[in-house]
Amino acid sequence: IGYLVYPAKKGTQKVNYIPWYDVILMFLGSGSFFYYTFDAMTVIKQGRNFETYQIIIGAIGILCLFELCRRCVGLPILCVATAFIVYALGWGLPNPDIFRRIETLVSQLFYSTTAGILSTPINTCAKFIAIFIIFGAFLERTGIADFFIKIANSVVGGFSGGPAKVAVVASAMEGMVSGSSVANTVGSGSVTIPLMKKTGYKPEFAAAAEASASTGGQIMPPIMGAAAFLMAENIGVPYSNIVVRAILPAALYFLGVFITVHLEAKKEGLRGLTKEELPKFLPLLKQSYLLLPLIILIALVGSGSRSIAYAAAIAIISTIVVGLFNKENRISFKRIFESLAAGGQGMITVAVA
Repeated sequence: IGYLVYPAKKGTQKVNYIPWYDVILMFLGSGSFFYYTFDAMTVIKQGRNFETYQIIIGAIGILCLFELCRRCVGLPILCVATAFIVYALGWGLPNPDIFRRIETLVSQLFYSTTAGILSTPINTCAKFIAIFIIFGAFLERTGIADFFIKIANSVVGGFSGGPAKVAVVASAMEGMVSGSSVANTVGSGSVTIPLMKKTGYKPEFAAAAEASASTGGQIMPPIMGAAAFLMAENIGVPYSNIVVRAILPAALYFLGVFITVHLEAKKEGLRGLTKEELPKFLPLLKQSYLLLPLIILIALVGSGSRSIAYAAAIAIISTIVVGLFNKENRISFKRIFESLAAGGQGMITVAVA
């Protein structure tokens, strides 16, 4: 899916066209991991005695994953990984034979389930993060992002520098369901950045305010970024405890951004939105039923009576039910498939990283 979605070079993607080299990488990469999947018990029983062809398969899988990571995550994480691999091959592994060192490295990276690619982080992604990303995709299809922006506009839009404050408040609310800074920026930024520029903010400040506010999306409970799930898994603390402990730092983070935006607005003498531009608060309350899936999720996670994955699955079902009552963004079979597709696409960058 990663090779289908992310081209080798940005701006070169054509509709319904896959370059021949992407097809090769797609089959080689997925084939390497499928080999391990279907032959897992044999590989586990082998211990550390790997055949040459198995090391080649592992090396192909790692290199294909490297290239996909470059495409969808970026170079910085690859620079860090490469530095460690070079260190391992040059100094970290004791065997003087370079081929033996490569064999040891590949077996540790590819075939180890305790220290390699298929260790705790990817397990956590498969068990918990994936279903929360799908839940966020379903919630977006109900129109909840638009609801958050309207609520934020109604509450703080009329104050000095209102649109920037809307960006902060909307990002905080949207962060509760996305757990992603990128999704947050795309969701609210397309509305708030033009509004900020319209009321007198410099373009670079408008972009910076939205980016800063949206970054808090990954630390805003109840759905936080991948790190929160890894924390819960690694230190053996229930996810509900992580959620509770994240409330104060998340609130302080958004308060800090809000104050900065307020001071900038006062310094530049910027106005808020006019009364005509502000949405009415009371009519918006009629759409508050859109928050029901989020409330159900918080209740189930907070009670600890069910697993995180179960709570998210129930929340997804409740989102579909709630979406049936929303005339403007009614959930249909097409939207259900769109949500699943968006969830699958959203998982790529997290899983690959």
